Amino acid sequence: MKYEMPMVKSREEIASAPALSVSNYMWAEGYTPTVTAQSVYVENEGFFIKMICLEKNPKAVYTEKDSPVHKDSCLEFFANFSPETDGRYINFEANANGALHCKIGPGRGNRIPLRALSVPQPELQARVEEEKWGVTLFIPLACITALYGRTGYKSGDCIRANFYKCGDETEIPHYGAWSKIDLPKPDFHRPEFFGEIEIK
Repeated sequence: MKYEMPMVKSREEIASAPALSVSNYMWAEGYTPTVTAQSVYVENEGFFIKMICLEKNPKAVYTEKDSPVHKDSCLEFFANFSPETDGRYINFEANANGALHCKIGPGRGNRIPLRALSVPQPELQARVEEEKWGVTLFIPLACITALYGRTGYKSGDCIRANFYKCGDETEIPHYGAWSKIDLPKPDFHRPEFFGEIEIK
């Protein structure tokens, strides 16, 4: 899977970014909500991600940072911002309350919450409407610099990432991905199945 991420001057330009579809539903049947994502690299500022899910009344129990929001109706973005030099990736998981679960590490185990590190923190906003809900996520370049040593990106640079929709304890459990995970059991913490995102 490959997505071309525009390099822009402001966050507002995300409206013109191409949309990708989180449409590979795996491991469960019966519920496949429509999910789209757009992302841009704001030059010298960071990455801006917008995800929208066509879903009424999303389950949203958790309100605290780093709570298990994957049990709620959840939108997620996992990304390695320097795949050539670093095996770690960051998982950004959010519910409709705007609770953000966010950690860094090389795999499911040994993950460190970003809030426990002295780095600029990502910003998240959630919005719920009658027929849909969504989140907007801003990841400051200063955060990436502190974690990966990357001071900026240019056209042609690539990151590795995946976009997800899940709900482990919703009425109908479901697991969707942009880049399909070819495994017999649910596991989003598999960076070997991340897709390529090229900055254009």
